[in-house]
Amino acid sequence: MIISPKDILNDAKKTGYAVPAFNYYNLDVLFAVLEAAEEEQAPVICQPYTAYYPFLHYEVIGNASLEAIRTAKTAAYLHLDHATDHDIIMRAIANGFTSVMCDGSALSIDENIALTKSVVDVAKPLGIYTEAEIGRIFRVGVDDCSDDIDETARVEDCVRLVQETGVDSLAPAVGTAHGVYTKPPKINFGRIRELVQAVDVPLVLHGGSGTPDEMIRYAIECGISKINVGTELKYMWSRSMRKMLDKGEKEPRIISAYAREQVKQVAKDKLRLFGASGKAPKLIREAGEKLFTK
Repeated sequence: MIISPKDILNDAKKTGYAVPAFNYYNLDVLFAVLEAAEEEQAPVICQPYTAYYPFLHYEVIGNASLEAIRTAKTAAYLHLDHATDHDIIMRAIANGFTSVMCDGSALSIDENIALTKSVVDVAKPLGIYTEAEIGRIFRVGVDDCSDDIDETARVEDCVRLVQETGVDSLAPAVGTAHGVYTKPPKINFGRIRELVQAVDVPLVLHGGSGTPDEMIRYAIECGISKINVGTELKYMWSRSMRKMLDKGEKEPRIISAYAREQVKQVAKDKLRLFGASGKAPKLIREAGEKLFTK
């Protein structure tokens, strides 16, 4: 069931859990995520990474994803992750995405604000939820993640971005990275606490794959309301496919079913870790009450 992103994330922010935002790369992974959320009665965010949006054929993956989420027996919504191109974001809005991320983190603060505002100005009147990123979230194995490089988002810049754009949620760089860590990240938990006090929007943690469980729990305690997980699902799907192929299995349906089940278990572990399990029924009930009273 599609539930308003605002309702889901505000509930997480108010109640003290985090909603998993799972990147998916094909329908196998999407179905695995939704099945995990149904079984855990947990809200979930389904998000194709920007590079996969055109790869999976814009309208095709958009319509298929919306139908899968609409018929799922849980609270969920469709979000476009890490979009840097204004035209791609507009296409996602036209395709029915309920939420979009405008990633201007590689730009100057003024350019980031201008790009984000141009998206918010279109999205907000249409009821489309928005997310912005600020600071630099490194990519393991691609960027220089040396300890002496600090790209943590500054509080004053975050305040400016939120106030001047009207964006609905914020992904600040606080020390995590995309990919699989070669050593534990150094998360600036103090910065998370500062931002909770400085901006009145849900905070998003990117780079959730491989982050130690105790760090995840503490980040949520500090005020994180949404956590992105992608690489762990991708790697599990790939390993599972290879395992079945190495066994000599040739039937795609059987191979895919096995991979989907393994990915589902990873997703269920994250739902429990983030404290999201059992939170969907309340969201669904409240959404129904809103419709009834209109």
